[in-house]
Amino acid sequence: MGKIAIVTDSTAAISESEAAKLGNVFVVPITVTINDQVFREGIDITNEKFYSTLTTLKKLPTTAPPTPQEMLDTYDKLVNAGYDQIISIHLTSGITGFINNLKMIVSGYPKAKVFVFDSHISIEAMGYMVRYASALANSGEDVTNIISKLKDVRASLNEYFVVDDLKNLVTGGRLTNAAAFAGSVLKIKPILTLNDQHEIVAIDKIRTLKKARRFIEGKFADVYQQSNFPLHVILTGTNNASAISDWQAEMKTKFPNATFETGQIGPVVGTHLGSNAFVILWLKQVPELNK
Repeated sequence: MGKIAIVTDSTAAISESEAAKLGNVFVVPITVTINDQVFREGIDITNEKFYSTLTTLKKLPTTAPPTPQEMLDTYDKLVNAGYDQIISIHLTSGITGFINNLKMIVSGYPKAKVFVFDSHISIEAMGYMVRYASALANSGEDVTNIISKLKDVRASLNEYFVVDDLKNLVTGGRLTNAAAFAGSVLKIKPILTLNDQHEIVAIDKIRTLKKARRFIEGKFADVYQQSNFPLHVILTGTNNASAISDWQAEMKTKFPNATFETGQIGPVVGTHLGSNAFVILWLKQVPELNK
């Protein structure tokens, strides 16, 4: 059986220290450019510094995935470290062409077998899949089984999020149905999700943040009541850690059979969501990651 490495990008919200602890996970940073200065997410700029800077900018930051050469260099280092199979898990093709380009690049890579896996998402839910793949590989599962189990968990994925306004998503070109929602009046809180093509779409607009959060909680509650397997819930946001923590405390009492984690979204995705976004994601619980 080959030695398996798990590669991901920095939007998975896996720190260098956590990757080192997992032992077989390697994170390639995505960059964010602010006023012509390039920062590597998770390395050169903290979340706190990014969001404090974001409010002062007249021009939206830009983001860029790793270059083909950066990905090949990463794979080369892993081969040199003794890995001969690589599962590369990345942010959804619905918001970037990176993963489809990567599939073409690795098709001719001769040094190891690289399996490119589209997470259909980003942020902490992708991190959950990365941790799952890592645990499976560390337990001796082969690549075929790991990919099959990742697909099973991915099929259970769903998400809803609320942003303060659509300005960043519209400016960055990440909102598929922008024309229908971009003219919303102030103080309307847009509700967003990913469609079947894993693109960001706005599905509703609600007048207050409290009501918007109740709306997306209701979406989860419907699934929770009908699910025939336990769910893992991720509550995360942008520059609002305390509010997310309070939200988790409320949710735990309402949904005692779910497991929960909280987080904060980094600069790359945060560029497009702006500050004070609230995000709920859920997937099937996997026993390997039960805490």
